[in-house]
Amino acid sequence: MKYICDVRQVADLAEGETAPPEPDMGYELRPIAGDNFEAGVVEYLVRRGDAILARTTAGEEFAVTGKNAHVLVPLGF
Repeated sequence: MKYICDVRQVADLAEGETAPPEPDMGYELRPIAGDNFEAGVVEYLVRRGDAILARTTAGEEFAVTGKNAHVLVPLGF
């Protein structure tokens, strides 16, 4: 199994493959162009085509690659 810390580029995940946070870690998301955080924390990353998306506990998905991507902000538990 791969964790979020193992994903550095799109090719690190196969189509549909997911990567959860490492044990005792969590991640919040914020837009690359903003200071506000999205609701919820990241449940996992998933590859869809040429993009990596982060799915949050609020049920939303945000791109973490490409134009207008979101930034993963690590949280230690």
